Amino acid sequence: MITRREMLKQSLAVSGAALLVPRLFAAGNVKAKAGVQLYSVRGICKNDKVPEIFKALKEMGYAGVEFAGYYGKSAADLRQLLDDTGLQCCGTHIGAGTIQPENIGKTIEFNQTIGNKYLVVPGGLNGGEDEWKKHAETFSKAAETAKKAGMYVGYHNHQHEFKNKFPSGKCAWDVFFSNASPDVFMQMDIGHCVAAGEDPVSWVKKFPQRLRTVHAKEVYGKGYSGVLGEYPEGGSHVDWDTVFPVLENDGLEWYIVESEAHADRLDDVKGCVEFLKKKGRA
Repeated sequence: MITRREMLKQSLAVSGAALLVPRLFAAGNVKAKAGVQLYSVRGICKNDKVPEIFKALKEMGYAGVEFAGYYGKSAADLRQLLDDTGLQCCGTHIGAGTIQPENIGKTIEFNQTIGNKYLVVPGGLNGGEDEWKKHAETFSKAAETAKKAGMYVGYHNHQHEFKNKFPSGKCAWDVFFSNASPDVFMQMDIGHCVAAGEDPVSWVKKFPQRLRTVHAKEVYGKGYSGVLGEYPEGGSHVDWDTVFPVLENDGLEWYIVESEAHADRLDDVKGCVEFLKKKGRA
């Protein structure tokens, strides 16, 4: 089974690019669409199976997919695959090194070709408060470069960004977004945020207009299915009826499902999109 780390190490080299036209973004004027993080089906979505899985995801009702690796395919091939199945690219999870000044040009070129404008680093940052301020500076510079191409740079949380507290009393998430440019967006993993004992609504309100995509994920662990809205009796869970309107009022563009419990089947991601449909979000 391919790990996320291995998937993120796959090459970004590609020739050719298709310019994206930036879209106006403001709270309340965009209806969020449903996408799926392909890490959710990493056990079955690989190489020759990719077209089959993409078709199945489209038929379920997903409008887009978020990459976490490229199956050894070129950007042109991926774009053709997306076009053939009618799916959009709603993001890519990439390593922190790909947004460094010496690499971001290739990263932008690759993602322009596949029609993606959301460049997301999925965790992996660490250090003390000063290090997180430096991370924020790096992301701000990358976001400035990406903005010129109509693209956005974001950071995706796990739990340590909230649990790690510094002598100042602030957590890593707070330090990072307090110091990052407003152009650096929050890709909040709702399930991880709640699992860390935090209220996602309070963070959205503290850093308004910073959402573009979120990971619609349930708190998971022993007894959890990985399907939105399903959790053990008495277990912690996401209050989606409260969370949905707050996210959308902030101008959210994509709900991206990530169901990590069973990576070798489609049942869980199907259950997730059915939940979104039930709630009028897909």
